[in-house]
Parts: sequence; structure tokens; C-alpha cells
Amino acid sequence: MFSEFCGLPLYSYLRHRGVEIGAYQKSARSRDQQPSAASPAEPPAAERVATVTLRLAVVNNSKFVRGRKRATENIERYCLEPYGMKRLDAGHYELTIPYRSDDELDKSVHDLLTEISQEADMRNCFVEMGAWEEDTEKRW
Repeated sequence: MFSEFCGLPLYSYLRHRGVEIGAYQKSARSRDQQPSAASPAEPPAAERVATVTLRLAVVNNSKFVRGRKRATENIERYCLEPYGMKRLDAGHYELTIPYRSDDELDKSVHDLLTEISQEADMRNCFVEMGAWEEDTEKRW
């Protein structure tokens, strides 16, 4: 925009104004502040891994729409594969979800279930699903 008005390329103008042009930085926070170390009183939580079994049934919204196959493929590819998906019986999957606290595990599973539901909705489908952790029988 500016280069159209004055005839200078943008970088030439910025150098002329004394603006330092450097490498891309993700955010101002990472440039200005170093991550603070955890307080010595509380040790960092060790990362644990939960084995979660997911029961998933993808169904078309009505008999006049198609998309169940594509929805299932997209859910497996984009939602479940990042968690090391293993297919068990028809409609059952085993996922390994890393977490540090029970709250973080709950949030991860709820986010995953929401993402699965949204992916099915984009293909005019809905899902019936349930998830549970093998060791504790915790259910979502």
C-alpha cells in the first residue's frame, strides 16, 4: 500500500525509517521474556500416557445425504492418527494420549470429542461415541 504512494519498495522504506528487519519471531513475549522456571517448591509433573478406548459410530443426518465414508476417513486421518490410533473391532479405536494432570487429560479428550463431532457435522453426519480409559475405567 505505502509503496504505491511513494514509489519505494517496502523494505527500502523501512530501512530508510530506521526500522530493524530481522528474522521472524513467533511472538513479542518469546522475544522479550524468557520462560520462567518452575518454582523449586513444586516439581514439574511427569508426563504420563493414558490408553483410551473410543467407540465411534458415524451416521448420515438423513437418508438423502451422503458423506459417512468421507467423514470417517477424515476423522481417522485428522483427529485420531495424532494419538497413535489402533483399530480394534469395527467402530472401536485405541488411542494413547499424553498428559500431565487429570484436568489436562479431561480437556484433551473433550477437545478430541468436540473435533470429531465438528468433522462429522461438516459432512452432514452425526456421531455416537464414547471414550473410556482402560486403567481407571474413567468415562467421557
